[in-house]
Amino acid sequence: MQTIKKYANRKLYHIDRKQYITLEGIAALVQAGEQVRVVDNETGEDITAQILAQVALQTRGDQGRLPTSLLTSLIRAGEGTLSGLQRSLLGVFGGAGFVNAEIERRLAHLRDTGKLNDQEVQRLRTLLVDEYQSTTAPDLPSKSDIDRLHEQVDELTRLVEQLLAQRKQ
Repeated sequence: MQTIKKYANRKLYHIDRKQYITLEGIAALVQAGEQVRVVDNETGEDITAQILAQVALQTRGDQGRLPTSLLTSLIRAGEGTLSGLQRSLLGVFGGAGFVNAEIERRLAHLRDTGKLNDQEVQRLRTLLVDEYQSTTAPDLPSKSDIDRLHEQVDELTRLVEQLLAQRKQ
């Protein structure tokens, strides 16, 4: 675990590396899969959730910024709402891509096990995937857009859960 101290002058100091670190540096640690713990130097209080929330908001710039009202509502609503929000967003944004991927996976399995030949697989693919894609709106998000949204929702869920846990202490 990477330990960082926050001093009264608002500077962040990476204990293990013995150097100051920026919010962007903390973001890089988190993105690299490192566990980070931020402690207030004066009180010894664990302030990881506040710093990670600050990292999430400040390092994202204008891309993917969420309205303050939504963040406020999430914090007020509690943990149950976060899970519901995550399921709703995944259902709305991820449906078509996941359905198509699952169709492709199952068609490949049926072909590999000899239950369907290549012609039958192609015919079913045309009926199930290609036909569906031609009838959907062209401005639907791409799989990479959906993956990015999933990551953002997961990160926001994690940050808000940390804030809620800290608030209960």
